[in-house]
Amino acid sequence: MRISAWIGVAVLATVVASCCLATPASPGARTSLATVAKADSQWSRRSEPKMDSAMIQTLEQALDAGQSDADILWRLARAYWWKAVRRTADKASKLELLEKGRAAGERAAALDPTNADAHHWHAVCIAQSGQVRGMLQSLFMVKPTIEALDRALAADPNHARTHYFLAQLLYRLPGPPLSVGNKQRAVEEARIAVKLDPRSSSHHLVLGKALAANRQYMEARVALNCVLAMDVSSEDPEGFRLDQEEARAQLKAIEGK
Repeated sequence: MRISAWIGVAVLATVVASCCLATPASPGARTSLATVAKADSQWSRRSEPKMDSAMIQTLEQALDAGQSDADILWRLARAYWWKAVRRTADKASKLELLEKGRAAGERAAALDPTNADAHHWHAVCIAQSGQVRGMLQSLFMVKPTIEALDRALAADPNHARTHYFLAQLLYRLPGPPLSVGNKQRAVEEARIAVKLDPRSSSHHLVLGKALAANRQYMEARVALNCVLAMDVSSEDPEGFRLDQEEARAQLKAIEGK
């Protein structure tokens, strides 16, 4: 099984885009861009009441109107994931939403194989579904999840959230022969995620946890205290609070080590 993501040196991708500026965008393209802008604005306010349903409605209406492009579909996968994880309690409803997210992510990746976000959210919905179903199902979901993450990093080696998510998997999963878990590789992936996006509390948190698991306690405390020193996220105050709670618990667990 290939795990390209944990290679120590990330290759910097140079993307050359050629645009014919003299040609005005088609009405369909303008409509898709407007939908993406609206969905991104809603995502930035995702913690507001009922915003989960509003995001999904915006994107599903665009699909119903014929705007079936990858940028709309992966955002829909992300919205389904958010609603399943943060706004849904019962298992059956979670799984239904995650299946919709998986399907949307898969469609996005098929439409645009070069879109790292499409592969990333496809992977996230697969893995989250396995987690909801239980440990055994989680292990069955590892191979397609890793394959989707590999495709994300092939499309964009500097995709911070994919490095973070891979670090999470490597940290949480059991090692061989049961699965691909590897806490040292989790440290490597988490370091990349932090370097690429140091503003994310989750990136510092997974780095701290992985370092502690490798008995690198001094560095772990630095990473975990960084989480506690960060300003609250206006986009996801609930997730930030949970990250800080976990950071405090981890610091207590390694106290004196």
